[in-house]
Amino acid sequence: MSMSLPAKVMAIVEVLLETDGNIGIRELASKTDISKSAVQRILDSLEENGWVSQDAKTLSYRIGFKLLSMTNSWRLRLELTRHSHDEMVKLCDESRQTILLLVLDGYRGICLDKVEPERTIKLVAEMGKVFPLHAAACGKILLAFAHPSLQNHILESPLEPYTPLTIIAPSKLRLEIEKIRKERKAVSVEEMTFGAAEIAVPLLNPDGSLIAALSIAGPKFDVEPKLDRFEALLRSSADAITKRLINDRKNNGD
Repeated sequence: MSMSLPAKVMAIVEVLLETDGNIGIRELASKTDISKSAVQRILDSLEENGWVSQDAKTLSYRIGFKLLSMTNSWRLRLELTRHSHDEMVKLCDESRQTILLLVLDGYRGICLDKVEPERTIKLVAEMGKVFPLHAAACGKILLAFAHPSLQNHILESPLEPYTPLTIIAPSKLRLEIEKIRKERKAVSVEEMTFGAAEIAVPLLNPDGSLIAALSIAGPKFDVEPKLDRFEALLRSSADAITKRLINDRKNNGD
C-alpha cells in the first residue's frame, strides 16, 4: 500500500529532524522509501514555504528556521514544565488548591501543567485546556504581559461573557491590564466559573518579557479569604522556577 502525501511529508520531516547537518535527496529517498522525484517535489514545496532550506553548493537540505523555531518552542515548554513541576507540587501541598501553569498560544492561553489536591471539588482545567485571555486570573496575567499588538487584538475583538462578572468592556479591561502590570498579580472571582476564585503571578525573563503564568485556583469560599497568603506562596515559587530556568540556560549556553 502506497503512502499518502501527508504521510510522505511527515516521513521526510522526521528524517530531517533526526539528521545533524544536511542530507541529500538520494539519502532521503532511501531512508523514507519514497521515490526521488516525489522527495524532490515535496522538498520544493517545503522550501517554498520556509520549512526546509537548501545548501546552494551541495544542493542538500536541512530543517528551515520556521520549523526549527516551532520545535524550539516545544522544547522550551518541556523545559519549563520540567523545572516547575516540583515547585507546583509544593504549592499544592501548601495551599491545598489547584495549581496551574499556562503559556501564551496565539490569542489564547494553554495549560501546560496542573497539580490538583485530593478533594471532592474539582476544577475543569486539564493539561492542554485553552483559556481566554480576558477572563480568569491566569488568562489576564498572560494578556497583561503580552506584546501590545496582542493586547490590542484582544481589546478590539468581541469579548465573551462567561459569567456576569467577566470583563467584556474594552475600557475596563485596559484598566485591568494596567493594574495587573503594576501589581504583577491578577485576581479573579467567578469571572469564568461560578463559585471559583483564582490568583496568578507572571514568570518573567530578566528583561521583563513573559515566560508563563502560575496560579492558585479553587473554590471561592476557600481561596478568597487567603489571597494574601497565596500571593506570597506564588511569588516564592515563581522566583524559584525562574532562577532554575535562567541557571539552566546559562549552563547550556543559551
